[in-house]
Amino acid sequence: MKKTAQWKSIAAVLMAISLITAGCSDTSSASSGGESIPVVKTWKVTPSQTGVIANGKIAASDEIQVVSKVSGKAASVNVKEGSVVKQGDVLVTLEAADYQQQINQAQAAIAGASAKLRDTKAGARNEQLTQLSSIVTQAQAGLKVAESNYNRMKALFDAGALSQAELERVSLDLEKARTGLEQAQAQYDLAKAGPTADTVAALQAEVSRLNSSLELAKSSYDNTIIRAPISGIVAKRSIDPGEMAGAGTPLLVLVNMADVKVEASVPQDQINSVKVGSEVDVKVGSLGGKVLKGTVEFVSPVSDPNSSSFPIKVKVSNQEGLLRAGMVAEVALQGQATQGMKIPTTAVLAKENKHYIYTVDNDVVHQVEVSVDNASGDWTTVTQGVKDNDQIVLNPTDKLSEGTKVIAN
Repeated sequence: MKKTAQWKSIAAVLMAISLITAGCSDTSSASSGGESIPVVKTWKVTPSQTGVIANGKIAASDEIQVVSKVSGKAASVNVKEGSVVKQGDVLVTLEAADYQQQINQAQAAIAGASAKLRDTKAGARNEQLTQLSSIVTQAQAGLKVAESNYNRMKALFDAGALSQAELERVSLDLEKARTGLEQAQAQYDLAKAGPTADTVAALQAEVSRLNSSLELAKSSYDNTIIRAPISGIVAKRSIDPGEMAGAGTPLLVLVNMADVKVEASVPQDQINSVKVGSEVDVKVGSLGGKVLKGTVEFVSPVSDPNSSSFPIKVKVSNQEGLLRAGMVAEVALQGQATQGMKIPTTAVLAKENKHYIYTVDNDVVHQVEVSVDNASGDWTTVTQGVKDNDQIVLNPTDKLSEGTKVIAN
């Protein structure tokens, strides 16, 4: 009985040791079937592009500083930052009372000068001619009296009955009478003949000058209403009602974002391959790597002052409004940006005319069907099924399946 009990004790100990050993063995194995967790080699997906890549920033196609042509106090400001405006919309109005007064003064001066010109062209009236003719007649009569008096005094002087001084006095009176007649006759003849061509031309020139002053005053008045020169968005406002607006001082900044331009620089050894009008691909990182079509609209003939690269500008449509000034973009200048990702050919597994890859996420394998564009040697272009930063398994085997636990290396 004692031996039997001893053997039972030994058997119990051996069984316990066996269970402990089995438990340790399960810890180092996979959770299913007792197999070891496979170790797989992975590769991180990155976007692929071909050709020369130029990095640049997005800018508005049009950016205009709105200024006032005249000085004045702002009566109203009709927009704020972010407002969408159309070309011709009233943005700011200035107080215009002073400019209206200038218009009134110019109109009054024109009225006076025009009246004088009309009178001059019309010539002397009949009443004026009659009056001047009467003056001529009076001058003629005065001359006859002066001549008769002179003749009488001359006879007395010759007889020795009149002094030399008295004769000189009557001689002077005779000369005055002759001069008076000549002046009266000249005024009558001038009035009867009418104004000269030069007189009329001078008066017409004065009217024209005053008309120019009126147009200038009207232009200044019109400039108190400041309108949008383009359609776009108000990016900045620097004026408030009641503040003074100086002539030439920026009041607002308008940008047109319907189209944008990518301003980039290209190295000198590659600039000759860039042609105006050529279509290129533009990739914007903030849009998830979305590739947009652009057109080269400018290639600078002069390099940057601080480098040997040459500035270029690429026009890109922005009808959806996704692109904003200041965003970083990549421009593919030679070839086109590949629509898809390049991954190692060894990562693609073909099954029943379909292509698959295995991605690893938190040490768990996921089977993903992919669309293959082309395979060239060590690299295959995948257009659908993978995204940036995916970790994919290299040289996958048929032993991998959805949900397999792995150790990524």
